[in-house]
Amino acid sequence: MLSVLTINHNNSDISFLESFTFNKDSLPSALKELISIDSIDECFILSTCNRVEIYVSSKVKSVDAELIKFISNFHKVKIDNSSITYQFMYGKDAAYHLIKVASGSDSMLLGEPQIVNQIKESYKIASTAQTIGKSLHKLVQVSLFAGKKVRSETSLGNRVDSIGSLVLKLSNKLFDNLRERSILILGTGEISQILISNLKNEGLSNIYIASRDVKNAITFADKNNCKPITIESINEHLPKVDIVFSSTASPNFLVNKDDIEEILYTKKDSIMFFVDIAVPRDIDPRIGDLDSCYLYNLDDLKSIIDNDYHENNKSLQEASVIIDESLNKYVNWENSDNTKDITNALRSYIKEIVDLEIKSNSSEIINKDIISSRIANKILHLPVNKIKQESNLDNNLYLSVLSDIFNLGNNQESSNENSNIYKIKNEKNSNNRN
Repeated sequence: MLSVLTINHNNSDISFLESFTFNKDSLPSALKELISIDSIDECFILSTCNRVEIYVSSKVKSVDAELIKFISNFHKVKIDNSSITYQFMYGKDAAYHLIKVASGSDSMLLGEPQIVNQIKESYKIASTAQTIGKSLHKLVQVSLFAGKKVRSETSLGNRVDSIGSLVLKLSNKLFDNLRERSILILGTGEISQILISNLKNEGLSNIYIASRDVKNAITFADKNNCKPITIESINEHLPKVDIVFSSTASPNFLVNKDDIEEILYTKKDSIMFFVDIAVPRDIDPRIGDLDSCYLYNLDDLKSIIDNDYHENNKSLQEASVIIDESLNKYVNWENSDNTKDITNALRSYIKEIVDLEIKSNSSEIINKDIISSRIANKILHLPVNKIKQESNLDNNLYLSVLSDIFNLGNNQESSNENSNIYKIKNEKNSNNRN
């Protein structure tokens, strides 16, 4: 059974979501802890700024309690028993959800491309941790293929909206001449890359970049022609900038209210614009209460997107066709794979009975009718017992299935046909002897 526990921008706010995020460093240990649960056979965790999702494959019908216990214990935070803070999906619905996520149809910004690389990275970590099996492997591959197809074949892939473009639009509303402004970007991820491209197209060139890894900051700065700084020197550069954009994986605030209050004294009537899409948050939310400070986090951006950018039914309809096709492809594969497992097991079961019976009687001269009867009795022992157990039921499922599979309703006709074939063979043999 495929299951997913999802905490995302549709069912939770940032203050709840950030309590359960996994970073790249914690994912391997989380996956190993998850796979050690007896009822879980495969697992895969997708953790981004918009969602935390735990996908598992198991032989039992429900692993809800195990997943809630796992995520609560791992983060040492009790998860509320509320449908508005998390959601479970199963089987076909769970598969549909990941395919939809990969397509960009479930993103805060429709069609945003970053999710594809985030799924690839999470899959890579799970593969390295050896928690991915054939079921989740197939689901991830189908989802990534669907995401690629949606972006290349539908209008959803033509949307230019992104967090970077949204930050640019908001900046233009706050500042008269954006070219004269300075920005500090915390984090060197894909969204930061898109933002810098948007800013440079607008003519803004005074850009500082900081990362928890100094080498990443230097490499990123060289590639994008901006100025690298260390995380430790952020406060030294904050007085020089007008805009701060943050998307790191820091466990603590990188920008604090007290530091900004001091800076505002020196900046006089100037305003500062903060955008924090990190989960957990990088920027102290109390900064939004200060005069001359404008702070937007993911909840704020979601509200703007819902009002201004989320009305594209045509794009969603086009994408839904590909999503449904991809879902059917996965379900057909899963059904075929399950059938193959059962039929292979049945062949092995019967072969083992036949081999053992022949081996045990290999040294004896025994009547063929006797040995065939023994084999038949051993093969049919379990099915016959199941039929007997349900003999009092009006609708005996086992009896109905066996009758249908072996065409037992036409048993007399089959017997007559076999008898005729036997007569013909005997007649041929008799003629040959004569």
